[in-house]
Amino acid sequence: MSDKKWAQVDKAYGFFLKTYKASDKFSLHELSEETGWSLSTVKTYLRKKWASLLEDSGEGFKVTEAIMTFNQTTFRQHQSQKDEVEKLLHQIMLEKSVSACVSAIEIYNKPNFQHREETFSILMTNAWELLLKSKLVKDSNEDPSSIHFLNKGKVVISPSGNHKTISLGVALNRLLAKGTVPNVVGDNIKLLMNIRDDSVHFMCGDLELSTRIQEIGTAALKNFMTLTMEWFNYDFSRYNFYLMPVSFFHLSDVSSFSVDNEVKTNLLKYLKAVEKEHESEKDANYAISLKLHTKLVKTTNEEALQVRLTNDPDAPEIVLSEEDSLKNYPHDYHELIDILKARYTNFKQNSIFHDQMRTLKAEGERYCKVRRLDPDNPKSINKTFYHNRVIDQFDQWYERIRVK
Repeated sequence: MSDKKWAQVDKAYGFFLKTYKASDKFSLHELSEETGWSLSTVKTYLRKKWASLLEDSGEGFKVTEAIMTFNQTTFRQHQSQKDEVEKLLHQIMLEKSVSACVSAIEIYNKPNFQHREETFSILMTNAWELLLKSKLVKDSNEDPSSIHFLNKGKVVISPSGNHKTISLGVALNRLLAKGTVPNVVGDNIKLLMNIRDDSVHFMCGDLELSTRIQEIGTAALKNFMTLTMEWFNYDFSRYNFYLMPVSFFHLSDVSSFSVDNEVKTNLLKYLKAVEKEHESEKDANYAISLKLHTKLVKTTNEEALQVRLTNDPDAPEIVLSEEDSLKNYPHDYHELIDILKARYTNFKQNSIFHDQMRTLKAEGERYCKVRRLDPDNPKSINKTFYHNRVIDQFDQWYERIRVK
């Protein structure tokens, strides 16, 4: 962009920030005059760039809290059509964090990999360390010293001549103390760290431990996505963030993560004890562990979802019934409303909320699923069930209640 265009972008950012803090309303004509953009350009940006930043109150436009996720540099990046703005330190760390997480998933889901749990735990803890440090750097206004490791007040230098940085445990404790990371997420990360630390001693096969690690790892992925979207408004739509269920692996393939009986018993006892502390956890967006179940069920139900995993037409088929698919959509409308009311400080069931719901419903089964209450009766009334992704989306529109 030219200097003139950057100046217009900076004016828009300053105007949005000022009006948000003053809770002022404005017209698109006023925005046009303030920035120097034509009215048609403002309308184009409203549609393509500012969908989450501006909302029409009916009496004028208001800036949403999403503006507080930007500074002048990141707003320029958001506004630019090309990668013209140098990335900030926290953004570089964030991209590396997501890359480590994706690598962890890819390694785990390889069909024949003899060290899947060990490698997943190492890469996933690396992803968490980079994510937490990225948050600390962002909160310190891009000050790299915020994550430097100090000894007697002085920065410790590594043998390579670089500044040493704090460990995952230190970064986690700092954010836990601020209430930035929920306790259940902190305990999930600590379980993952314990698995990583013990993994170098594993020698023989054990399916039970592999299953337990997968349950903790699946929750770690869910927690990672939720906080990354909440802290950085990150778009995960281009990724498939899931771990293949253990039941899809051959028994010989799931035996990589293992210990002698005494070490295994101690580790399982520790994992179960920490999980038990969070049995009553109510927030659906965070978890200490998540159990996965796979069933092969014969059915003639015409609403079953048919999946063929081979090109051989004579091969047996895996069929998931409608009931199985609905397990991914755990909330009806009234349950969803209760969650939103308890989750946000500024939630209201007004026209803006209903417009948001219509937008989500238009996305189809990404956010909700409609089914007949009586599947065998074509005249039965319908009911809509909602995926947890709906809550993730509302996190971008409303202000979370902070748990101290």
